[in-house]
Amino acid sequence: MRRVLLRLVPALTAATLLLSGCGVRATDLPIPGTYPSGDTYTVRIEFGSVLNLPDRAKVIADGVEIGMLDHIDLIGNTAVATVKLHTDAKLPKTTTAELRQSTILGDIHIALEAPKNADSGFLHNGDVIPMSQTVPATNVEDILRALSNIITGGRWTDLQKLVTDVNAAFPSDPAELDRINKAGRAALSDMASHTADIDRILAGAQQITTKLADGRQSVDRILTLGPARAAGLADVLFNVIKLIISGGQLAQNAGDLLLPHIGDFRSIVSILAPTAVALGNSDITLAGNLDTFHTLLRDKLIPFLNSPDVRVRQVSADAQADQLISTLRSIGMVP
Repeated sequence: MRRVLLRLVPALTAATLLLSGCGVRATDLPIPGTYPSGDTYTVRIEFGSVLNLPDRAKVIADGVEIGMLDHIDLIGNTAVATVKLHTDAKLPKTTTAELRQSTILGDIHIALEAPKNADSGFLHNGDVIPMSQTVPATNVEDILRALSNIITGGRWTDLQKLVTDVNAAFPSDPAELDRINKAGRAALSDMASHTADIDRILAGAQQITTKLADGRQSVDRILTLGPARAAGLADVLFNVIKLIISGGQLAQNAGDLLLPHIGDFRSIVSILAPTAVALGNSDITLAGNLDTFHTLLRDKLIPFLNSPDVRVRQVSADAQADQLISTLRSIGMVP
């Protein structure tokens, strides 16, 4: 057995040298663990970056190895990784792919994660997982580089300056600091004891914001048309002020014209005022007067004229009696 092994070693060495001279990689040799066993189908995965992704990287889904990386092609600025998956691995077309590390210093592998309740069908041979469904790896080198940028990029100096500025903002006298502390606690206590007022203020503010939100179109219209119209309104106000100034001069001339006749105007007003008052009250007294006059005609004059009941007992011969007799004779009461 030992002799057989000794004979196979030179042969394998020669075959390896021959294949490497032809551009064949070591991973192309049919060594167990470097290719998936059984029937497989091919899926292409688009990545923005596949830095440090090793050859024959594992493809893992839900913690189970279901395939292996076959090769990587660069198409434009996109790295397309072609993987071979076992035929019994059924993955929906909405599956996402991510480059992960099992440990901090471990090799990167391709992790496939299927969304829950996916109903878009399964991946088949030749399908592509687009870049929108892939996430590049966040490896240890990138993390260390970011930490190095934080430490050496002045962030700690800025943090130290921030702490110094905060300390400088507070007074150096402990008594003054205690006074500020007591005032702050008193303010917090006051706010806590007036929560009802604060709730009322917040409720009012909410109502105002709700009304503003409901009248958003009107607010937009005001903000859009308001400046231009406000400028026009300013011009109009200036013209109105000029008109008032000019009217003052006109009023002065009218005053000079009316001042000599102010006494006559007062006399006219004193005469017309009672008449105006009577006319103003006529709508109230006219109905009562008409009713009284109608009662006089219906109950007094008309019955009297129809059957006058007058008895003349004595007639004196004086001027008033003669006038009375003439009056009675004219109405037919005395022959």
